[in-house]
Amino acid sequence: MIIVLAALLPIVLLVLSALISKRGFLFSAAISLALLIVTSATIWKMPYLVLMAASLKGVFLAVEIILIIFGALLLFGIFRREGGEKSAKTLFDGISPDYRVKAIIIAWAFICFIEGISGFGTPAMIVAPILITIGFTPAAAVMLSLMGDSVPVIFGAVGLPITYGMASVVGSEAANGAASLISLLNIPASFFVVIGILAVAVRDKGGSLKNIFEKIPFALFASLAVSIPSFITFRYFGPELPSIVGGLIGVILISIAVILKNKKRVISGGFEFKPFIPYASAVVLLAVSRIPQVRMFLTEVVRLNMESIFGVGINYSFSPLYSPAFVFFAVAAMFFLYFIIRGKKEFGIHILRDSFGKIIRPMFTLVLILSFVQIMINSGINDAGLPGMAEVIARAAGQAGGKAVVFFSPFVGALGAFIAGSSTVSNLLFSSIQYSTAAISGVAGKMALTMQGMGSAAGNMISIHNILAALAVVGAAARTERTVLRSNLPFLVLYLIFLGIIGLILSVTLY
Repeated sequence: MIIVLAALLPIVLLVLSALISKRGFLFSAAISLALLIVTSATIWKMPYLVLMAASLKGVFLAVEIILIIFGALLLFGIFRREGGEKSAKTLFDGISPDYRVKAIIIAWAFICFIEGISGFGTPAMIVAPILITIGFTPAAAVMLSLMGDSVPVIFGAVGLPITYGMASVVGSEAANGAASLISLLNIPASFFVVIGILAVAVRDKGGSLKNIFEKIPFALFASLAVSIPSFITFRYFGPELPSIVGGLIGVILISIAVILKNKKRVISGGFEFKPFIPYASAVVLLAVSRIPQVRMFLTEVVRLNMESIFGVGINYSFSPLYSPAFVFFAVAAMFFLYFIIRGKKEFGIHILRDSFGKIIRPMFTLVLILSFVQIMINSGINDAGLPGMAEVIARAAGQAGGKAVVFFSPFVGALGAFIAGSSTVSNLLFSSIQYSTAAISGVAGKMALTMQGMGSAAGNMISIHNILAALAVVGAAARTERTVLRSNLPFLVLYLIFLGIIGLILSVTLY
């Protein structure tokens, strides 16, 4: 029992300090990592070289993620500099006069595309101001943005929650197995979320249940227009592109359907495709890089290998040309050159400075979190003869809950996202524990990882980090934070129960 408490204590400290402390998640990560190091060195008796090697691998993985986020921020900066938000508003205003239709297109399909290409709070910051300009209150705009930016998150930010959040913890095979099931379950989950978006939009406009029910067929079509292309994209290209392609195709399909129905409506003047060129270029290059032959070349032509850091058996490898960061930087470099040719080099300088300023705090936070995770993962390498910490926690949870643990898996994932403001970080923190717990309790690891991933994506609805960022952009009053949190929380709980029931049924009947 003492060993279980010792293994749990750093995680409990991380959760409680993140919820209670006003110093931010960086402080919580720092004190939790310090406690974990002390626990690892004294109780588990991990050799210092193992602690150092695990921490160093965490730093390397954090740098990989930071490069991707930085590249995504550069593209976002170009999008904004070229008038992307104005063009998006013009486009959606011209498609339909119905606020319900616009809410679903913008807060569902469009936000899915933005999540896929950038993630990390960016979608809500782009979409919330657009929703306000078409007539929604600031609180409703943020609620709609965060609700829509839930299902797409697991394949968002070019697949980081899977490729780094899960794969770096439980391995690519297990992560891809879970992602395959997630891509399928996202189809019914999408409809659930779109109905929620419809309900919030109608409530904000003072509508009735009739206004919701008469648009349910459209909501079903809109959910399928995104989720089906996402499902097909995963099957052919893997986890990096489903949200990007699903969101893009969804916007096109839904818009065409609405325009054909409202024959008198036409897209008004003022729309420019130019701001979307960076994202379109990145999507094409990413898709090409995921073709098997191209992938094989990019992963092997330049590969950084560390087969045994400090000689303790902890390995690390990185293929920089295959990283989405390489694509993002290449596209950004082309546009910076374009700015210079136009005599507007200050545009590029401003975008670089702004993006770098936004990345500093997340960079340190990710370094601490990834080090925390890698120490916990490698704690089985010790001189005390103890199982690794994740295994200790998993054994206790498995013995206590049995197969019912899968019902609570999405709640754990959502909790992680609520604390850290990131599905990727939630998966890093809890995937290993969920996977091990499943094995001990007789549940398929694939099922537990699936629920963890879907729950971590859903937790974005109440992520304090994302709520604050979106409210800051729209200029809402501070007290609106509580309104958004209290309004989205009941829907999130219903959604997590829905996921838990699906997970429990599947684990009993199929897995």
